[in-house]
Amino acid sequence: MLSEEDLIARIMKVKSLKENCFKYLEEISKELLTQKILFAIAELTAEKMGPVKLSEIAEKTTGAHDKSKQDLVRLTIEKSLLKCGLAEKLKYASNDVRYILTAYRFQKIKEIDSFRGESSQPIGDVFELPKNTWPISDEFYLLLAKKHGYEQSLKKLHSDFDSDVIPRGKYETLNSDYKKSLDQINEKLDSKYSGLEALVVSES
Repeated sequence: MLSEEDLIARIMKVKSLKENCFKYLEEISKELLTQKILFAIAELTAEKMGPVKLSEIAEKTTGAHDKSKQDLVRLTIEKSLLKCGLAEKLKYASNDVRYILTAYRFQKIKEIDSFRGESSQPIGDVFELPKNTWPISDEFYLLLAKKHGYEQSLKKLHSDFDSDVIPRGKYETLNSDYKKSLDQINEKLDSKYSGLEALVVSES
């Protein structure tokens, strides 16, 4: 199975997509099976924190997982998501094939042909799949909650001390304890989830 670090790397990456592939993410494609499959893979991966089976994707997108439905989903994945590099096929055993998205953030690009050769130009803002479909462990959110709690506790502690509500000795002890705990949380966030906090907290 993929590690948590690999899943985070997929979130951090911004994948460039040609216009004909980026369309699968857009509103115009919301009724297409391709987009439904893409979002199903994202949601299932977030639930399981790892690659998902064809039968699971078929069940979520079509309501059934018989062979005909699985074949339809598999062909759609191969002809669109795999071809565009939106998804990856992982083979764990002869009868154990699973799928996972290559990224959760995308940049539409326009290809430009000139006398200097081919190049590409970004178009528009970076598109993100909904954050609730990102494969992020519960530990990360627990650390964020604890961080917020200690930050608020420190603000209240400083305010109480400035208002002479608590004595200096108690203030200094609590201030030291809270800061130590907050430093430990920040260290864990920086070492294990570097860069993820800014993405999750921004505009969420």
